[in-house]
Amino acid sequence: MENKKQAIVLSGVAIVALLALIIGATFAYFQATGNGGSTTNINVTTYTTDLLTFEMGGDIKINADQTSFAEGKGNATGSTFAKAILTANNKTNTATKNYYVYLNISENTFTYTQNENTPELLLTITDASGNTVTSISGLTYKTVTDGKGATIKGFDITSKTDLITLFDNREITANPTKTEQWNVTVTFVNYNANQTENAGKSFNAKLMIQQESQSNQTLAEYVISQYTGTQGDNGIYYHNSTLENGAGDNSYRYAGANPNNFVCFGSDATPCPEDNLYRIIGVFGNQVKLIKATIAKSNLLGTDGGYQSDTTYMWSTLRACPSSTAYNLYSGIYQLANKNTIAAADIGGCNEWKYSDLNTKNLNVNFPNNIGTTWVSKITTTTWKVGGSSYVNVLDEPATAYQYEVGSSASSTTYSAKVGLMYASDYYFAASPSAWTLIGGGIYDSSNSDGCYGCTKDYRAAISINWLYLGYDEWTITRDSSKLNYAIYVESAGSTLYNTVNNYKYGVRPTFFLEPSTTYVSGSGTMSDPIVIN
Repeated sequence: MENKKQAIVLSGVAIVALLALIIGATFAYFQATGNGGSTTNINVTTYTTDLLTFEMGGDIKINADQTSFAEGKGNATGSTFAKAILTANNKTNTATKNYYVYLNISENTFTYTQNENTPELLLTITDASGNTVTSISGLTYKTVTDGKGATIKGFDITSKTDLITLFDNREITANPTKTEQWNVTVTFVNYNANQTENAGKSFNAKLMIQQESQSNQTLAEYVISQYTGTQGDNGIYYHNSTLENGAGDNSYRYAGANPNNFVCFGSDATPCPEDNLYRIIGVFGNQVKLIKATIAKSNLLGTDGGYQSDTTYMWSTLRACPSSTAYNLYSGIYQLANKNTIAAADIGGCNEWKYSDLNTKNLNVNFPNNIGTTWVSKITTTTWKVGGSSYVNVLDEPATAYQYEVGSSASSTTYSAKVGLMYASDYYFAASPSAWTLIGGGIYDSSNSDGCYGCTKDYRAAISINWLYLGYDEWTITRDSSKLNYAIYVESAGSTLYNTVNNYKYGVRPTFFLEPSTTYVSGSGTMSDPIVIN
């Protein structure tokens, strides 16, 4: 490589400039450029802290058209490198520094033309010790055979974008000088099959090496990057239209007994205080939905509103729904406008979320005040679907409950606020897919012995494979629309039921969506190593 340049810059951060790859397509079959690879000149800019310097390969741009990728040739490849060079202050001194290596994919419009098990783009990496890297978090290492019978190994990056960490906090030691080089190759595989769908597509990437950790990924992007393309890998399920019994909303949801979805929220302390542990329900669009890992106490929710004890709250207190013209509150009991007394069974408070005490006091006044403005600013205002549905629909199978809670069959009633509660369908889909054919509630169809209360075909059978289950009675945000005073809750045994909103006090877990700009900083997502956000 030509045009190399090395310099020492006394600054605190080192960011190396880069590589960009655009891999192309034909309108029939994808072919290689030349005899196996394409590499441009190298433009190197170096930065340093003390005596640590960096060099990197230059940009590669390959336009995808029928002329440059004629039929009958091999795979298209592009390669580059990045170097870390450490020089000790003198010949007798041993110097030690640390650095980070990333691949930043700025554009990738490629797609799978055959199936998700047949990658179009493969990434191969040789580390600083000359070894082939075969394990990177969030990526799947695959072996394929191209159209000419050649074996190709690498990480499937067909649909990957944004920042990929190749090595986190690499230590380099020199006495007096040491150079470590990383080599990266991207291969667009020609399967000698019809890959026309990728005609005109492009891939751009930058190899980065620097002295400080950097993440350009939003938290949503990080979570999505952990989905390898195989349902259930890393505890993540992609609810597209092909996921059997799923939501079908293109969300990425965590499911199973104990996935690595812990997040530290509300504290910068290390280790994260137990009361500041939250868990990721999933990614919806570009937003991450969090729920408190444990039942919230009065230090967060306060002692007013629906407060009953340190960990239990009523959904709402005994009062009429202000929006209801059919009811008046008279002498502490509900009465019709014509003064006819409502049946005692219907006297149980107002189940309109807009007027609930949990909403107006505990979750959207006390909770924000207690976590502080810095953390409140990370929570986005959300339009919650709060119309609910008949308990028969909500306590049904997960896919049915989802449609009636927030999907195509949901009520048009909404309410905008920062903080809410989980939906019943959130709870259902947190279990492994084997439970998604169970009914949610213990009361479903009295004419069907498989659906009666006390049978085993409801969500009590799934408590060991559902990370959202805590063993407490706890409220959801979903009302029973067939009643004026009922809301849905998760019972301690694991199924879902309904009860009057003012007579029963259950646990509460604040649930909210983070601002889309929230970025991933560090952490594997375990309880002891939770994800840290910006």
